[in-house]
Amino acid sequence: MKCSAFEARLAPYLEGDASPEDVRAIEEHLSSCAACRELSSAMRTVELRLAGLPGIEPRPEFNAAVMTAIAAMPAPKPARVRIRWFVGYLAAAWAALIALTVTHVIDWQRLFAGGAVEFGKAGAAAAAMVDVGTRLHLPAVAAVAFGIEAVVLVAGVLVLRRYAHQLSGWIAGAQTI
Repeated sequence: MKCSAFEARLAPYLEGDASPEDVRAIEEHLSSCAACRELSSAMRTVELRLAGLPGIEPRPEFNAAVMTAIAAMPAPKPARVRIRWFVGYLAAAWAALIALTVTHVIDWQRLFAGGAVEFGKAGAAAAAMVDVGTRLHLPAVAAVAFGIEAVVLVAGVLVLRRYAHQLSGWIAGAQTI
């Protein structure tokens, strides 16, 4: 056993929680390693000293005193929303959005067209699955297919939200060369 493995198993060994196999391995290691014997002895000494310390008990009226002190504290005031900051933030956000649109950093037409194409593909696939299920007289299959397509669409939206920052160049209308 290496010393690092011994150190990891020493605390359970000293507390009597080690398995019989670990006890044998630890005792074999202790017989051959002076540094680990010294560490084990030091830890036993600390354990014995800690066990000999008297316990600390709070005064009987401690809980009542704490509860009285808490009751005497003033109630917290609810946070006030400053309408001026909110309006200012909203105005700044709209100004930034308008500036980015006017300078063609954000190309809304391309952004919405790309989203519409993806929703159209999902809708066409769902319609085809429903049609196949209906023609085969399997309405349950059609419903499951529609459900699967809805789950895939939701998963796509969640993935897009997760990785949208990486697609910011494409969303903003950056041209690839």
